[in-house]
Amino acid sequence: MALSLFAMTMLTGWIRIEDPTSAIIYEIPTISDQIDTDGRLAEQCWSDACIIREFYHAENPGPCTVDARILAVFDGKGLVFGFDLPALVGENEPVRCYLSDEYELRRVPNVTITLDPDHRHGIYYKFIIDPEGRKQDLMVDDESWTIPWTAGTRQEDGRFSAEVRVPVEKIISQPPAGGFWGFNISFSEAPGREACHSTPMDIKTSDAENFGHLLFKGTLTGKQIAGLKSSLPDIHRTMRENRLAANNAICGPILEEMPGALLDLQVGRQFSLKDGTYITCLGMDNQPVVRSNYPFFYEKFDNPDLQRLRKQYSLHEIIAPGKNDFEQILLLNEWLVNHVPFGSPPPIMPQALHILHHGLNGQAFYCTYMSFALMQMYCSLGFTARKITSVGHGTLDVWSNYWRKWMQIDPSRNSYFRLQGTAVPLNSNEIRREFHRNGGVDMEMVFGKEQRAERVTLERRDRDGAYQYRQEGYEWVAYKTRNNFFEIPFTWWNFDYLIVEDEYNENKTWQYRGERDVRDRIGTRTGRIGDVFWTLNQAYIHLYDHGTATLKVQLETHTPNFDRFEVSVDKGEWQASSPVLSWELHRGQNHLKARSVNKFGVTGPEHKIVLKVN
Repeated sequence: MALSLFAMTMLTGWIRIEDPTSAIIYEIPTISDQIDTDGRLAEQCWSDACIIREFYHAENPGPCTVDARILAVFDGKGLVFGFDLPALVGENEPVRCYLSDEYELRRVPNVTITLDPDHRHGIYYKFIIDPEGRKQDLMVDDESWTIPWTAGTRQEDGRFSAEVRVPVEKIISQPPAGGFWGFNISFSEAPGREACHSTPMDIKTSDAENFGHLLFKGTLTGKQIAGLKSSLPDIHRTMRENRLAANNAICGPILEEMPGALLDLQVGRQFSLKDGTYITCLGMDNQPVVRSNYPFFYEKFDNPDLQRLRKQYSLHEIIAPGKNDFEQILLLNEWLVNHVPFGSPPPIMPQALHILHHGLNGQAFYCTYMSFALMQMYCSLGFTARKITSVGHGTLDVWSNYWRKWMQIDPSRNSYFRLQGTAVPLNSNEIRREFHRNGGVDMEMVFGKEQRAERVTLERRDRDGAYQYRQEGYEWVAYKTRNNFFEIPFTWWNFDYLIVEDEYNENKTWQYRGERDVRDRIGTRTGRIGDVFWTLNQAYIHLYDHGTATLKVQLETHTPNFDRFEVSVDKGEWQASSPVLSWELHRGQNHLKARSVNKFGVTGPEHKIVLKVN
């Protein structure tokens, strides 16, 4: 039997969307002296520091011409940075953060130290200072996170100097000699002037795989350090493979290669087994698993924030009246629409716990935030949802076991789309194709849990000239390739995009205000629908002839946060099952059903095969 696509990708690796771009390594010495972080750079031990003198732009790639230097040492417990830069000139005073008592320094001239502990390419931490010595710290861009750290600044004679100490034990365990940390340091001299970075980057400055590297020297020899530097590509590769393997591991067992596969099984087909047993397939509902060639990273069941979200807001009670997951999807969407007002959001990054806390107290949020919150709410209940971006609008797709497909859901309008005369909800790509085909006039917009339908028309709104049902927003759609935004908080471009390419958009570019849209610039196009609309939560039944009237069965699935398979034989009770089992056939009709169950207790769609032994 040929290996499944899943097995092949496990052996050869997924298609990589974008390789790390930086091979920059700075060697960080360990010092025995302590530095008084007063901003003066007066300690003698600074003469032993690593010195960074080369800087780069992001939006306009290339070296910066700037008279600046950054120093770095490790004092055994903390990373200490020294700065000698041109004066930082600000026009406006910073405002207070929305989620903390710190000042919001990202929108004024500042110095930002970004650290990726152990070079994990996941969560990283920012430490920001401004010319007045004010401090802000963030986990990715989550301003509610903080640790104690020290900084001192001075600005005189057209120069800015500073000393910053970050206690590494407050972030992670002490880095060993030879350990790598990812890092980027940026500074902006004045409003409107492009920032300089210690690492050459493109627009995805927030993607930790693009960071440069700090190598903690300790007492290593020059030869040992050279060996570690040369191993960096292998370290990148190993870490990427480990992340993929960990993500794959939560989605179910790997399909094993086994002999004797019964191929092309279909209703009415007859088989003669190796022992002479004659069987006929009387019925089956056994859709194959469709897998993407690109990775998608799922939020894990045991994430404490995911658990907290479900329990704190009693989300199970909200969906309890639903008879199936489709009704539950509509119930949760309607609850969010009815409880969080729509409007301009505060200056925070989207995250469901923050959005619900403030939204239930009257704070408004618009489409990006509403769809982000709904995505994480679905995930906390064991559904799989992913955030999508269309033209001027943010919404999401969610997988429905009831319909066995992805469906688009819009919390801004408490709605979804379907074709007239059908009950099946459309996914975002089906909506896009309907818009390109005829403006979408064969669709209905369906509202709320009551599913009140209105026919989509080409009528336009008076206030802005947009279509009444905003179907033109689906002219282009980009799909984020992860939903684990509790594990790694959201910020702009710390994820990849996939875009479906077909006859409607090939050889065309997504335009925004006269320029190519950033999603089209950094996204990856694919003409294979399954790369973007893979299938979930199945229990595909593979049958194998082992020379007796007992067939071998192997179950295949891609179920995020997979827990177990369950099977029912001859209409009996559901029983937990291993991925490989034996099915003992008897004369007459033989019934086998299988399903997957995830760790939330959500059961996938049933797969069925009925065989008759003559």
